[in-house]
Amino acid sequence: MNFLETAIYAVMVRTYFYFEETERTNSFERFPYLKILTERLTDDALAILERSEGLQATRYWSLLKLIGEEEDVDPVVHTALDLCLAATCVPEFGTYLNYFTGNAATVQLAFELEGSFCPPYEEVVSRLNKLQKICRIDWNKVPLSYAAIEADHRLLAYLFVEKDANKGMDMHQYPVFGNGEWFLCKEPLHPMFVYQEKANECAEWLAAGKSRTVLQIAGSGGRRFLAKHIARLLEQNLFLISADRCKGFFTETAEEHRGELIRELFWQRGMLCLYGLKEGLFTEWQVTEEDFFRNVMEPLLDMGIPILLCTEGKFSFSNGEWIRKRVELKSLTREERQQVFEGFSAMYGLSIDCVRYSVRYRLSAVEIAGAIELWQQDGSKTEQDFTRIATQLLSSKSGKGLGSISYPTERFTDLKVPDEVRGTLEQICSSAMDGYRIFEEWGLGKQYPYGRAVTVMLSGPPGTGKTMTARIIAGELGIPLYQVDLSGVMDKYIGETEKHLEEIFSFAEKTNVVLFFDEADALFGKRGEVTESKDRYANMEVAYILQRIEQFEGIVILSTNFYNNIDKAFLRRMKYVLKYEMPGEEIRYSIWESSLPAQQLREGVDIGYLAAQFEFSGGMIKNVVFCACAAAVYEKRKLGMEHLLQAVKAEYEKMERPVSEGMWGEYEYLIM
Repeated sequence: MNFLETAIYAVMVRTYFYFEETERTNSFERFPYLKILTERLTDDALAILERSEGLQATRYWSLLKLIGEEEDVDPVVHTALDLCLAATCVPEFGTYLNYFTGNAATVQLAFELEGSFCPPYEEVVSRLNKLQKICRIDWNKVPLSYAAIEADHRLLAYLFVEKDANKGMDMHQYPVFGNGEWFLCKEPLHPMFVYQEKANECAEWLAAGKSRTVLQIAGSGGRRFLAKHIARLLEQNLFLISADRCKGFFTETAEEHRGELIRELFWQRGMLCLYGLKEGLFTEWQVTEEDFFRNVMEPLLDMGIPILLCTEGKFSFSNGEWIRKRVELKSLTREERQQVFEGFSAMYGLSIDCVRYSVRYRLSAVEIAGAIELWQQDGSKTEQDFTRIATQLLSSKSGKGLGSISYPTERFTDLKVPDEVRGTLEQICSSAMDGYRIFEEWGLGKQYPYGRAVTVMLSGPPGTGKTMTARIIAGELGIPLYQVDLSGVMDKYIGETEKHLEEIFSFAEKTNVVLFFDEADALFGKRGEVTESKDRYANMEVAYILQRIEQFEGIVILSTNFYNNIDKAFLRRMKYVLKYEMPGEEIRYSIWESSLPAQQLREGVDIGYLAAQFEFSGGMIKNVVFCACAAAVYEKRKLGMEHLLQAVKAEYEKMERPVSEGMWGEYEYLIM
């Protein structure tokens, strides 16, 4: 027989003789199988219980010392564990106990076998607290001394599975508390390129052995990664679970959930990291902070298990005594983002402009890590690929559904505008790329604690190039254009418009898109007098937008056909205002020339006449060219003046402009 078989049969014999002493004679008569098993015990077999030889014995005795957290083994806990193993491994013994005691394995019977018939209540609780680290306990039993003690598969696997003895047990094969992530302190973990001082500070504080230790890591981006580094510094494993898993602690099966979590943490000798705590969560669960502390945190703290809470920046407990230490991770500065890019660049052997990337991509450290890893796996090397991957990585944000993302390829050569306008656009692109130098190198950062966004107002009649300008700015910068869908943003319900705008700005901050509000006067219009309650809320929306633009550090472009309708408060916040007018003849000539198909596909087209004769905007010219080409293709002919003039006539009629007989000049015969 092996060590554990001997221990099980020995406790069965002890129980039999105890029943004999307490007038439950010949108890094996009803259970002959138990009699057969116990008859296998010999003096030689019993002798191995006194030795700590072999894998089973080593694990058995070390486990008893670990759960008692002391050098000497507690005899009551020892006996209770043997009873539990016997009742689990030999089900007939469990039936035997239930027949003669009305219960299965209990601390009460263990006390009685050790000669104590009426153990003090605190002694009972003390033993159960030790045993719950490895066994299921029925804490709902009254009195607790008769609470059932049951072994689970992890305990049995630890004691009975002998393979890979030299490598130790891989307890991940036998999970107790599911849907969690174990970080083992020996696992590979890339360095922290920021927050290393915070990690050292927190690790030193935890190592100081504070009682009932709770550390809150608040903020956004890298909270769990920081928790892993703290665990690494302490050389402790870390079990990370979502706050959603804690909802079970407020149901009828709360004791079962709690026991599973305690056993999971014991087997890996781990700390607990609870993430996903956010504002409004307790209200959603219909519980109080006191309920959360009592049901989730307090039992673990009583077991001496440190707890790390990863929360939103706004999340806090009203009772400050529950949190012994709080650290907050703020959004990375431009310099910190540069440090992270430099770190990953060195780690992966990348050749990238870390300063440029730190300006363009306002990502957290975790988001940078995720984007670069995908970038590497994808085999991509260009910045355009990184932009695409970073945007896709973050496109699950709800703000994406309030607009459309495009990746413009247009450049300044595609825009036909006066030279002074082109110069201003080039300056806008430069300020977007090198504006950080004004705040950092030129020392103006303190004078601009907010309002650092590159804000552009484009005004002018339809078709004069406002949307094209927004696309060109994005194209020149090599970043996506996020065109806001105002119909989805504006909401009749109070507060919803502000909520949508917050989603949009948050998404834009993360993904580094050019934020484009087309026909912005619908949203950024003048505030009026409050005559109805809806006016007051409309004014509140405008005030919110003003505040959000002040906080934004990206690129915001607004376009409007009605400049005078824009609230002056918005205009004051615009760093650049470009007023587009209908193009002159020279510009129109350039637009016609660039819009028409190749020379071999057209015949007899007089560009000078078209530019001089018709005062069209760029958008109107493109409409005319498309319709004319469609007609030529339909007739299976080259594009000619007759096609273009018919399309011009249709454009006039569409715009409700008068069409006179003499307006066609020398080509009037083509329109008759």
